[in-house]
Amino acid sequence: MKSLDQARIIEAERLGNFVPAALDIDPRFMHGNPFMATVFVDPEAALGKVMAVDRFAEAAADFVAGFQSFGRTEAENRGIDLMNAVMIFPDEQKAKDAAAALERVDYEASNRNTAVPIPKYPAAHAHWQPNQQSIGSWYATGKFVVYTWVYDYLKIYIEKVDLPALIALVEKSLDTVVPSITKFTPTPPDQLMNLQIDLDGMLNRTIARPREDSWLNPPGAYHGRTAIHFANNAADVLRDIEKAGVDRFAANGIDLYRARDAAAATTLQQDLGGLTKRFKKADSPANLPIAECKEYIGRGNLAIRFYCSVSYDRYAAFSASHQLLDAQQRIAAEYTVLVNAR
Repeated sequence: MKSLDQARIIEAERLGNFVPAALDIDPRFMHGNPFMATVFVDPEAALGKVMAVDRFAEAAADFVAGFQSFGRTEAENRGIDLMNAVMIFPDEQKAKDAAAALERVDYEASNRNTAVPIPKYPAAHAHWQPNQQSIGSWYATGKFVVYTWVYDYLKIYIEKVDLPALIALVEKSLDTVVPSITKFTPTPPDQLMNLQIDLDGMLNRTIARPREDSWLNPPGAYHGRTAIHFANNAADVLRDIEKAGVDRFAANGIDLYRARDAAAATTLQQDLGGLTKRFKKADSPANLPIAECKEYIGRGNLAIRFYCSVSYDRYAAFSASHQLLDAQQRIAAEYTVLVNAR
């Protein structure tokens, strides 16, 4: 381990394996958001758009690490957004203090905020603005603080409010998140530097991420199902990885999945990397004809244009880039890594 910040990141990634996806809370939340960090030790990248973070260090001085789950009912700001940010603290009292303090500094950021009780979770600290269909809730449980945020674009657009609906969704969310994260045991603060960086050698089987890549989340290795936190189409990815028996996932210079067996890995490559109406076929790498590449032809403004995939043994790998040559080179390099890995 090179630094305490790196150790905190590994702890956040470990936590992520126990944080439910929005899809697990309500199947309507099937879309992701690629512009918000999932793994975080700096709150700005994950929370800066949905709560006041300018006084975060003051309110949560003992914050260790966090993992954020995000889902939306519509792909483009036309439905409801649901986020749960789970934050680790050294002990239960510090988590309780932080929940109250984080809510207070966010509450004080606007004179329009009004406190709201969460009946099923009376210890939660929550508020909303009575003219806006959105709510924020901070709830301490064990060594964790769960920040739940709901934002309903449609009701805000038509200027309608329904506070009971917001409260019900917060309660439903906590009903799923709280029992799941209690299965995770945070690492004692004085043991963080001893954490294992890799998981089953998954990162060792990935190519490094180029420095010039723009990315929100650090490289990491996870349980297989955790992959849906990083997917824009979570429902489709969940279906495909369950079909393939995926038990491990890693994100680095490429995305790598470990499937049940070689046949399942081949199927997963075809399911996740195959053509749909938004893609057309692109050239495979000249030195790796078994890889498949495709070009995005949909209407997404910020979508990555080129994607390549390949499978080897139990592993299915996927590269993405705005340049076809880069996507080709990444998948070819990854195939070499997989072939030579031990």
